[in-house]
Amino acid sequence: METSHHHHLEIHNFSKLNAVKPQTKLLVIFLIILSIAFYKMETLNLFFIHVSSVIYLLIISKITFKTYIKRLSIDIPFVLFAFFLPFISKGSGKVAWEIMGLAVYETGLIEMRNLIIKITLCVTLAIILTATTSTVEIIYGMQKLKISPLLISIFSFAIRYIDVFIDELKRVKTSMKSRGYSEKGLKNLKPIAFASGAMLIRGYERGERVYNSMISRGFNGYLELHDREYISSNTIFLIGIFCLATTIFEQFVI
Repeated sequence: METSHHHHLEIHNFSKLNAVKPQTKLLVIFLIILSIAFYKMETLNLFFIHVSSVIYLLIISKITFKTYIKRLSIDIPFVLFAFFLPFISKGSGKVAWEIMGLAVYETGLIEMRNLIIKITLCVTLAIILTATTSTVEIIYGMQKLKISPLLISIFSFAIRYIDVFIDELKRVKTSMKSRGYSEKGLKNLKPIAFASGAMLIRGYERGERVYNSMISRGFNGYLELHDREYISSNTIFLIGIFCLATTIFEQFVI
């Protein structure tokens, strides 16, 4: 089975990252995220390397500031959670100050700072990857990295039908509005709940039909993709290695 569709998050503007081999982008972004996640944040001077690397990738991806800020809003729940840490994470128990009788702990402030910075950088990397890499290129890169074909199939179909679900939801909302539906007030959320349930059932039934259709056409769980021309980028690859090396150095040397 061959596939060649795009996802909603891809930006069709040519940049240096668009032409880089998808397996290189996947590997480098994975290495940077891994290095950010395991960095202790005790030496902020070294962590500037990670920040600089992410900013560099963001610049060469040519994502507009408006698009970046709009997509960055996905980390709002994590930021809101981080704001509670100064009040609940006692650590050593040292109080920085008090606000309306509530103790603000130093350990919680540090953890809040670390969480916000790390989440923002990791979400930025995800934005860069999805904006400069189509679905078919992500699958192509995963196959080049020798990831399990079963996982690749699950991933590719998940992306494909998330897009289909979003399109279907837009049509349902348009249909509801044409019948006088208004999103104002909590009482008006009930029709959305009914519509969502109906869409889940329709999605399941549609998935069964598609799967049976694919089996009847000889689908064996492997997606065949044609090789295509990409450029190599030692600079981008070295960025990932350098970030990982910085984290290892901070973990075991300092």
